[in-house]
Amino acid sequence: EGRCFRLWSEAEQAKKVEFDPPECFRVDLSGAVLNLCSWGVADPEEFRWLDRPDPLVLQRARHLLASLGAVDGEGRLTETGRRMTAFPLPPRLARLIVAGQDERCVVELAAIAALMQGEGVEAKGGLNDDLRDSGDYTDFQAEWRAVGKALDSHFDAGVCGRLGISARGAREVWMAYRQLLSIGSRGHSREVLEPDFLAARSSVVRALMEGFADHVGVRNGVAANTCRMAGGVGGRLSEGSVALRGLHFVAAEMAELSGKAVETRIGRCTLITPEELRAVWPERFSGGEASVFDSGLRRVRLHQRLMYEDLVLEDRDRGDAPAELAAPILAEKVVDGTLKLVKWDHAVEQWIRRLNGLSRWMPELELPLFGEEDKLVAIAMVCEGAVGYKDIKEREIMPVLRDWLSGWQAKALDDYAPVSLTLPNGQHAKVRYEEDSTPVIGLTVQRLFGVAESPRIARGAVTVKVEVLAPSQRPWQVTGSLESFWRNGYGQMKKDLAGRYPRHQWPDPSELDFLRPSR
Repeated sequence: EGRCFRLWSEAEQAKKVEFDPPECFRVDLSGAVLNLCSWGVADPEEFRWLDRPDPLVLQRARHLLASLGAVDGEGRLTETGRRMTAFPLPPRLARLIVAGQDERCVVELAAIAALMQGEGVEAKGGLNDDLRDSGDYTDFQAEWRAVGKALDSHFDAGVCGRLGISARGAREVWMAYRQLLSIGSRGHSREVLEPDFLAARSSVVRALMEGFADHVGVRNGVAANTCRMAGGVGGRLSEGSVALRGLHFVAAEMAELSGKAVETRIGRCTLITPEELRAVWPERFSGGEASVFDSGLRRVRLHQRLMYEDLVLEDRDRGDAPAELAAPILAEKVVDGTLKLVKWDHAVEQWIRRLNGLSRWMPELELPLFGEEDKLVAIAMVCEGAVGYKDIKEREIMPVLRDWLSGWQAKALDDYAPVSLTLPNGQHAKVRYEEDSTPVIGLTVQRLFGVAESPRIARGAVTVKVEVLAPSQRPWQVTGSLESFWRNGYGQMKKDLAGRYPRHQWPDPSELDFLRPSR
């Protein structure tokens, strides 16, 4: 018996689930899948889980293990994976220690793995700038200096606090480091060695690239604190990171921060070069020339690109692209709305709507439909020989469209989906085709006197809608049946408007002779 004080509202309480979801639904399962593989379970989905995880979560775990070289294409444990299971660490950090053994930098990699566990050595306000050095190539160097300062002070909270160091975090790192160093050296050394990051630079960089192959990034310009990562992720670099002094890096930490918008924070970076990366993962590199639209110049330029998987590492402008490569790209930019063709106007859209309408209304003519792909082809024809927007901005469109149809097809279009009509009373009316190709004419009611029925096109198959306009040229009524308008709508129109426009003819409905049947 007793009282329970919940530190949230009753409305929040009603939304909460009765129990927390099982851990296998909430955490990274790559470590569990690695253990399953070491037990001979190649397919984790066949394992008898107490609570079966989402297949997508298992797929991500297997993909990570494959990228670390822990399992082969069949999901079987590799020699690297077997060695990783010896360490009480998440797979990424275990892979780091294995790489440290191979690269002869176990001491440095044990320090990095220890730093990445627990709450970290930085206090809330961040490390003092005095702990950073302009010659650092990795953020771990400053963090390890912080551990050294904390160790020298015997983890005194006051001393550590003045340096921006978490005394408890530093103590945890030091203890984890000693344990990992013992395991990583396979028990051959009981001496606690001091990492020498500077001397082991090439080995440390190589090991980090092996352990974080999917965390390679490039800054968005030399003055930017934003970056692009492999896999299409964009992010923001942590303040004070060494990556702010370089262009290419590998990040050991990527975290999504929720706020007004989800932001990916990139931290614990290590500077690398494309050459160093290629030496580790040559099979992930590609390159060559690509034609790219330059939004500033509004021209298609030829770029020499170096790619690491889907990430552009280097991009060099080689000048204007050849016209045969530039035209399709300019056409795509017109279609997606980036560029506007001045002559792609109302007349062009009306031609397309007329053609599409007539192809449906009179299928026996076998006229082609004009869809989005055809639009791209037509625009590409307009863009032929061009490299920049200035070349195509004022080009004529209708000549291309006229060549789209044969002579008899063009005549059928003019005959059965005309741009104008001559009405029985002698009046001429322009036909406007709506987005769905519905034909519409608009005339003042006085100009419709003598027209008893709605006009028809396409050999009478399609009724033309009529906008009955007031003398002010504003639509009074849109009708698909003039007969109905004369019987039901005209009288009300006269009642409402005749007084406002007395100079116009407003005969009584009974005086409309054209509505009387002829004898």
